[in-house]
Amino acid sequence: MPELPEVTTIVNDINKKLVGKRISQAKITSLGENLRIKSKQDLDLKLSSKKIEGAKRRAKFLIIELSNGDKLVIHLKLTGQFLLRDKDAQADEFTRLILDLEDGQQVRFCDRNGAAEAFILYELSKLENLVGPEPFEVSAEVFEQNIKKSEKKTIKEAIVDQKVIAGVGNIYADEALFVAKINPFRTPTSITTEEASTILEAIKQVLQEGIDHRGTTIDSYRDLDGNMGTHQNYLRVYGRTDKPCQNCKKPIILTEISGRRTHYCQTCQPQSQLSLF
Repeated sequence: MPELPEVTTIVNDINKKLVGKRISQAKITSLGENLRIKSKQDLDLKLSSKKIEGAKRRAKFLIIELSNGDKLVIHLKLTGQFLLRDKDAQADEFTRLILDLEDGQQVRFCDRNGAAEAFILYELSKLENLVGPEPFEVSAEVFEQNIKKSEKKTIKEAIVDQKVIAGVGNIYADEALFVAKINPFRTPTSITTEEASTILEAIKQVLQEGIDHRGTTIDSYRDLDGNMGTHQNYLRVYGRTDKPCQNCKKPIILTEISGRRTHYCQTCQPQSQLSLF
């Protein structure tokens, strides 16, 4: 978290509100030592006086294109925020990077946990080596191949692996497997061609729903204006432990798979699937 829908929402906001604006000054705060932009000199060279040309997303990475051809790349990890504020607005907690804009606004990159990253790239080839195909672009055949090649023990782990499919994290994986009626403990090699296609369509469905609702705010996610998403109000299983399944009314189960909180319905996603393969 944030996952594909949340980053997409921020990208769309940037393209509506920040394109054409010029950065007058870039400042790393005392909390920004983890950023890969290490020095004020580097910031001045790479960011100051540059215009924001546009934004796009790759996997969970937010990519801001600058007028000199460089790209400011942000990975929000679990608790990162990318916020547009008036310059005299109240300070935001855990601010690590501030971009002053010539029009008097600021962009503030904040992160409570300190794991989020900001770095400069010119070529995106290094990024491409880290991630797999995009959900709305990958074919069912390639998706199935990537699942079957996965060394992960469960299908839940496979679909949150960014090299199998990009942009899917814990929340949307649980949601997609519920929609697809696939038990999260299934092994990747047990997934049939038909099931792989069903999972991919379910992934696309739940991701699009998240985009339509401007993201899911469970904890710290905010859009560019600092507003919460609303998709948490529409989740089928994630965060609904012991609440009735929307299909069968049996309680939603919370378990862990490789340390990840995992929500599913034992009736709609039966354990009996495991004995079939």
